Amino acid sequence: MNIQGYAELLHTQKLSDEEHFEYVQIIDQESKRLSSLTKQLLLLTSLDQKSYPMKLSEVKLDEQIKETIRRHQWRLEEKEIEVSYKLAPVILKGDPELLVNIWDNLLTNAIKYNSHGGSILISLSQTQTAIEVIFQDTGIGISEDAISQIFERFYRVDSARKKDGTGLGLSIVKQIIELHNGEIKADSKAGEGTTFTITFFREKQREE
Repeated sequence: MNIQGYAELLHTQKLSDEEHFEYVQIIDQESKRLSSLTKQLLLLTSLDQKSYPMKLSEVKLDEQIKETIRRHQWRLEEKEIEVSYKLAPVILKGDPELLVNIWDNLLTNAIKYNSHGGSILISLSQTQTAIEVIFQDTGIGISEDAISQIFERFYRVDSARKKDGTGLGLSIVKQIIELHNGEIKADSKAGEGTTFTITFFREKQREE
């Protein structure tokens, strides 16, 4: 409706250059959000129907996470957010494209909902039975009431998180992790930050 409404205004109204630029920006933002929503819905449908063509390979998680950080470097610099990481060299047999979705979503959220000049800490470690990944930020946090619902589809926590996004990102993250024999947990305190802990269980544990 926003795209249609502002497109109609551009077509029928006499506008100042400032108004014209503002309306074009709104249409651009809304079309990108619609595109993102469409892609996420298609991915969710494939995952639901177990029709996603999983392409398994040996994935170097430490390198994949570092590459995700590099891709978002400009956004980190824009908000003057400091990223610290301690990434052990870890290999997981999984689908590289799906796994990238996890890191991209968690890092994007950690940047988007962080305070200016805040920080993000990422760690990756492994034991004989599991691989653990932690994303911790100093952002706006999530209330105790909302934390149990954040992995539900289309759920968005509050007005600060409703201005953009689709409410599907964390639902997709959870489903991808479960496809890779893992689980995700969230801990948060409003106004202080959020920590996501991902655990991928080794194949031996799955067989037991």
